[in-house]
Amino acid sequence: MKIATRSSKLALAQVQIFKDALNNQKLDFEIKTQITEGDRKSAEGKNLFDKAHFVEDIEDSLLSKEADIAVHSLKDMASTDRDGLEIFAAIPHPSRGDVLVYKDSSAIKDLTKIHIGTSSLRRKRQCKFFLNNKNCSEIRGNVDTRLEKLHQDKYDAIILAKAGIERLDIQENYIDLDFLPAIGQGIIAIQCRTDDFETKNKLTGIRDEQLMKVIELERYVVRELGATCSSALSIQANVTNEDFNIDLEIYGRDSLINKTVTGKYENHRATINEFINEIIVERGLELLNENN
Repeated sequence: MKIATRSSKLALAQVQIFKDALNNQKLDFEIKTQITEGDRKSAEGKNLFDKAHFVEDIEDSLLSKEADIAVHSLKDMASTDRDGLEIFAAIPHPSRGDVLVYKDSSAIKDLTKIHIGTSSLRRKRQCKFFLNNKNCSEIRGNVDTRLEKLHQDKYDAIILAKAGIERLDIQENYIDLDFLPAIGQGIIAIQCRTDDFETKNKLTGIRDEQLMKVIELERYVVRELGATCSSALSIQANVTNEDFNIDLEIYGRDSLINKTVTGKYENHRATINEFINEIIVERGLELLNENN
């Protein structure tokens, strides 16, 4: 099985998690690491680009049949599948939330004033609304680079996804933040060609139907809102038996919307469409567009 992935430590750790989950001793794995357009833009110091640039080159490898599957961070993926490709399986992490990583406990005594590093508009707005902290500034690079900047005292603290910290077994001081996550945060997506039934058959053992429903719910909401993975929007869906609920927050410059919807999964599109109409009435799209 040929696996396409980014070359970062976290990407390779997620490939290992996938291999461990699959636990198929009969398969030989070939890892195809790639430097994506997103990696190049990030290395150039650019920040305002679509996160889909982290996955498009890898998807090209699938479409050209240079790889059988791709392992992605779901939060980097577009909410619409590329023609000929699909997310067939996924692997969750127990926590989808964020953590505030710090070097010295004395630096975080007053969370309203500390200098926080984050490149996410969503996280900046969450700090403003929930920590009463407006002292956030850009931080770029992979996890190791960001931690190095923290230890160089360029920031008092930085925000990272807890899933990434734990998957890399990083030993740092942190506190959990009670923030809703970005779409797909903490979930590893296993992507393959839609017509590759042989590969799908090999992946069947790790396909979690409840988790696939969660992914569909979150992606559907984001598609219907016209949002992207870079929007200042948080969403977390849950599915229990045939019921679902979705918690959603949209962060404008000076105000936010916090809404919840519940229903039967079999009717989720109709229920979500009504939910979206409520958001529109409450000026949710206007707040979303303030992020551009």
